[in-house]
Amino acid sequence: TQSTWDKDMLNLIILIWVLLNVGYCAQYKVTAQRVNKERPLCGLKEGKSIYSCNYNPAFADLRKDGKKVAEGLFVRSQNITKPPYDVGKSVVTLVESSPPNKFFEDLDDIKLNKIDESTVVFEAEGREENYGVEDPRVVYREKDETYYMFYTAAEQKKDEVVARLALATTKTPKIKNSWVRHGPIIPEFKWSKSGALLLRDDMGGPHYLIWGDDNLRLAFSYDLLSYRTFPTIYLKTRKDHFDSELVESGPPPLRLSDGNYLFIYNSARKGFPSPRPNYDLQYNAGWIIIDGREPQRILQRCEEPLLSPVLKWEKGEDPLGLVPNVVFIEAAKPLGNDKFLVFYGAADTVIGAAVITVEIPKQSKQQHLSLIHISEPTRPLYISYAVFCLKKKKN
Repeated sequence: TQSTWDKDMLNLIILIWVLLNVGYCAQYKVTAQRVNKERPLCGLKEGKSIYSCNYNPAFADLRKDGKKVAEGLFVRSQNITKPPYDVGKSVVTLVESSPPNKFFEDLDDIKLNKIDESTVVFEAEGREENYGVEDPRVVYREKDETYYMFYTAAEQKKDEVVARLALATTKTPKIKNSWVRHGPIIPEFKWSKSGALLLRDDMGGPHYLIWGDDNLRLAFSYDLLSYRTFPTIYLKTRKDHFDSELVESGPPPLRLSDGNYLFIYNSARKGFPSPRPNYDLQYNAGWIIIDGREPQRILQRCEEPLLSPVLKWEKGEDPLGLVPNVVFIEAAKPLGNDKFLVFYGAADTVIGAAVITVEIPKQSKQQHLSLIHISEPTRPLYISYAVFCLKKKKN
């Protein structure tokens, strides 16, 4: 009868839903361990920079003729103009591993070349950047051998500073005049910052950009130059957690061995008084797991911070920090076996490093379900229509 058929179809739909979501019941575990003997990598006090503040770095392999020759950090660098908290414009410097062919191998003694005028590769240009260029996030695309740098273009207007997420590209990142500016990429928003790019060349696109510094939004692109933002919030703050005041993008999403992605984000909460007048925020790092097939879907979100400011130089006590109580991750290097070396800004003054380890659950969806998802993988919608074919997994 019709009612029996309806009941059978309902049971089938429930079964399919359970099979598709069984992997999500198992929990990922993500931990952080500081390296470099818990010392800052570079700073004015360490004799590794001529700038007062060096922080919020981005990581990139440096290549010549398609071959990796060094590893580098794109660093936000600026000077204090009037102690302790007034600063000048930020520039982007590029500092290499030292020596270049060591590739940050010794995690107990990570060595960088000195940051000086010769390492400046990107600086303010024009009205939209008259207050500086800040917080780079860099992705190298093998398909066109191009570096894509997402950065904050800061403009000082009459009575306010406006931040806009902007894009610049180059094939030769060490040559300052080789960078091509593409302007602000989220023009429909007055204020935009912090863009982390998920390249999807292996999937035929689209590419996704996670951006924002209050709540996080998701945008998509097919050409990597123009972006369209989804209308809904991708990741919100949580009133009862460490990320209650804001959430902000970290480094580009990191591919895991099960096909999903680890995405590290930065966050802040109130209630931490400091010497800086009218400032009581504490910045912590958090994480989510993103579905490898459908990056619009968040599979898991952490309950506790991944990394918090606990060392003196992270809290801005020694040396005196520009912004107290800050750890802020923007750079990550894959180490293999679901481990990543991350570099973070501390107290907006120096750079630290840590190793992130991801333990993937045995019942992870993409490892243990034999699933063919026939849909439109490049269709940028939150809901896609699909036909599922489930087959018994062979032992």
